[in-house]
Amino acid sequence: MNSAELLIREIKYFTNFNNKMYQFLLFFQPLVFLTITYFLGQMREGIEVERFIVASAIISMWSYVLYSSGSALVSQKWSDTLKMLVVAPVSLFSVILSKVLSNAVIALISMVITFIYSVVIFRFDLHIPNVWLFFGSVLVLVFSLSVIGLMLAFIFSAFENVFAFQNLILTPLIVLCGVFLPVENFPVFLQVIAYGIPMTWGVEAVYSSLSLSSEMYQQAGFSLLLSGVYLIVGLVFYKRIEIALRSKGNWGVM
Repeated sequence: MNSAELLIREIKYFTNFNNKMYQFLLFFQPLVFLTITYFLGQMREGIEVERFIVASAIISMWSYVLYSSGSALVSQKWSDTLKMLVVAPVSLFSVILSKVLSNAVIALISMVITFIYSVVIFRFDLHIPNVWLFFGSVLVLVFSLSVIGLMLAFIFSAFENVFAFQNLILTPLIVLCGVFLPVENFPVFLQVIAYGIPMTWGVEAVYSSLSLSSEMYQQAGFSLLLSGVYLIVGLVFYKRIEIALRSKGNWGVM
């Protein structure tokens, strides 16, 4: 199965009407956040509508990546396909990386849906000064989300109740990565943690592209650099998982 076939298969799976949780994340959650944005605009004049719309889109993208990619490894155990992956001619890292990349691409659908809702339903005047610059920054954010999904899939494989831990970190990471408030407003120790997460730099690059700030290139560069480091660390971790599964037959809840 090539990458395009995998992406089409993942889209069919996650948009299936029987998959109600992911339907909510992709199609209904943007409505909730845009409704809040709409009433904020009604109550307070002069708010940056574009920033709130993009924030709504990022929240939906992050939620989707957290739940879909975060359980990518455990779900193989649940579907009893993990043992086949371990003996497959491709590495476990390659399989999970393909899944998290396709999940991140699907997360882009929620951003597109958010923009369509904002214009068609809520009649927001969505103005993006430079579409190509914005699209480039979004691709950087998508890559950082993919890498985070890869790491979360590894971390959550050590826990039995994966969804409980996903719920626990959903909102804190949204706040910590500066989706609502600039990271510079946080205490120093939180800034250190936040800037160690590639998603933080990706979010800042997206916002900088809206204001046509030249800092966008630096922020995108840091996001790509950190994502690359996380990718290498992830490769090492997944190699250890494969060794543990082949020698001991288990890893964490596996």
